[in-house]
Amino acid sequence: MTLEQILRGVQLRRELSGDLRGIEIRGLEYDSRRVEAGFLFFAFPGLRADGRQFAQSAMDRGAVAVASELPAPAGFEGTWIEVEHGRRALASASSNFYGEPDRRLSLTGVTGTNGKTTSAFLIDSILRAAGKTTLLVGTIEYRLAGEVRTAVNTTPESLDLYRMFHELVERGGTHATMEVSSHALALDRVYGITFHTAVFTNLTRDHLDSTPAWIPISPPRNCCSLPRHPCSALGRDQYRRPAWRRDGTTAQVVRYGFQPGADLRASGLEMSFEGLRFTVEYRDQKVELRSPLVGKINAYNILAACGTALSYGFDWQTIARGIADCRQVPGQVRASRSRPAVSRG
Repeated sequence: MTLEQILRGVQLRRELSGDLRGIEIRGLEYDSRRVEAGFLFFAFPGLRADGRQFAQSAMDRGAVAVASELPAPAGFEGTWIEVEHGRRALASASSNFYGEPDRRLSLTGVTGTNGKTTSAFLIDSILRAAGKTTLLVGTIEYRLAGEVRTAVNTTPESLDLYRMFHELVERGGTHATMEVSSHALALDRVYGITFHTAVFTNLTRDHLDSTPAWIPISPPRNCCSLPRHPCSALGRDQYRRPAWRRDGTTAQVVRYGFQPGADLRASGLEMSFEGLRFTVEYRDQKVELRSPLVGKINAYNILAACGTALSYGFDWQTIARGIADCRQVPGQVRASRSRPAVSRG
């Protein structure tokens, strides 16, 4: 793929010269240690270091150019491409390089302060109960088509996400579930990614300064079967704020919880050391669910997973099986005989 094709949709501060447009790009990187010959290196400010200090090292390893929102450092030798926003440029370039794999998948993003991990594992369990080949990206670990990988960040950089999306598509996968941290939203790690369903768990003071007013949702293209609801947002019953897309329109919103008026409502909650049992009401349906997870917080997480599954058109039998199959979330506090377990979400 040429440099011009890679940078399609990227805001450049200067137009590419003719001799650069046709240069073939073999790969993308933001870590200079992984750069190979023919790569395009992205240097952007980090929390601990300025990526520009590694730019010359990337060139020495065979990079054809460096893209950055900052000017080239003194003494740099090579091709420097200035972009308006480094991480957004990386996201757009990654999407172009891997052929927009997110648009061939059904993606669920789970955001909020607490409950992201458990909700994501429950959703993935339901998807697998439905026979789907899946990707799970979260704090504890990444799971790609059944293969468990070490998690580096709750939400990886956009390039790493697109690599996994591409690999999932190559393996015949159809659905991906991601924890989307407020930090990742603020840093544009999911910039431009097409989500089918977004789940909002809750918001505490920890994230008041980094949670945006929009949720990036839009229907996927080229899916094997389109879901019943082309785009949905889920939020706990105490949150009535609408979910905004980037284009300024609102998404279909389903509120879940225990309060009267919730679209997806739980009642008759029974808690024990063996788990949870309660009834879920949705429209004209009432379904009894059982889960080996403990604590009322996990009843909320289960409701979030139910709403996500409904947005994909799954039946209640499949949903109930997937919830029952999720017996424990790695890294979460287990139940004890002395006191109820506390979910770290």
